[in-house]
Amino acid sequence: MFKLSVKTKKKTQKAQIEEFENLWKNNMKRPFLEKIVLNIGVGAGGEELERAVTVLETISGRKPIKTLSKRNIKEFNLRKGRPIGTMVTIRGIEAEKLLKRLLIVNNNKILRRSFDNYGNFGFGITEHISIPGIEYDNLIGIWGLDVVGRIIRPGMRVKYRRKARAKVPKHHYVSRLEAQYFFEKNFGVDIVEQLDLEFM
Repeated sequence: MFKLSVKTKKKTQKAQIEEFENLWKNNMKRPFLEKIVLNIGVGAGGEELERAVTVLETISGRKPIKTLSKRNIKEFNLRKGRPIGTMVTIRGIEAEKLLKRLLIVNNNKILRRSFDNYGNFGFGITEHISIPGIEYDNLIGIWGLDVVGRIIRPGMRVKYRRKARAKVPKHHYVSRLEAQYFFEKNFGVDIVEQLDLEFM
């Protein structure tokens, strides 16, 4: 059930839900999942990176790209421009379907602190083989990955388009509470303070 945090209980739970529902009657205010990004940081190139790429390709069905180091770090033997990780972006209906699969790993629970006030959210998966439909391969091993995504309203394109860019007012971003309610309503997840997972 959607719950307000202790710090933000200025409105009753019912009043807050009604406010969101009334707001969403306006098509330009109705939020939607823009994208999710899967990321694996390897720290180096070579065979390990290729295995990570294979993992993301198996999970998403898309071809991942390799991320490059942005600076030199002697302690980690990193040089600017060298591949150190891999990521893949999924949008639209495919993103919604994949997100539902990924949330099953955490028993359809997500931490309250996983959201910010701009519609962004994120959580981690420690073992990729716990994702439904993914089988263990001894040649690849077991990998952990980060899942981040964004919930937005229509019209956010004005901030990123090439011509006639404009600022987006803060009230047009999806707030933390609104994003949490969006998750509960559309993905059937529980917003919790702490994950208490059962391992078999």
